[in-house]
Amino acid sequence: GRDGMTIFGQRQTPKKRRKSRTAFTNHQIYELEKRFLYQKYLSPADRDQIAQQLGLTNAQVITWFQNRRAKLKRDLEEMKADVESAKKLGPNPAVDIVALAELEPSAEGRGKARPGRRDSEEEEEEEEEDVEIDVDD
Repeated sequence: GRDGMTIFGQRQTPKKRRKSRTAFTNHQIYELEKRFLYQKYLSPADRDQIAQQLGLTNAQVITWFQNRRAKLKRDLEEMKADVESAKKLGPNPAVDIVALAELEPSAEGRGKARPGRRDSEEEEEEEEEDVEIDVDD
């Protein structure tokens, strides 16, 4: 047959063995991820340099970057789907109130805070200490 199989389902020519899966070290993954943060595609020169620096083959670096771009694409599509389904669920009043409260100028007059972000844990403690409760004896 054209697919290299005999009528008995045996291969006429032995199939090339695929290279076994590479187990990257934590260091290699860290360096590859660090590079991927600001460079999604590598030039051949960059590829050679990274492969040499990390003790990997060119093919391993090429494959890692291809797989990482595919993962990024999947993750972005999943996030987009999550946002869409969240929109369908309707507004979340609790989240809206928190977002509004964090946009208000702070008591110290430092201007507008960035939504969803606290400067520090101390700020929370300060806010709690400002509350005074009058107790009649």
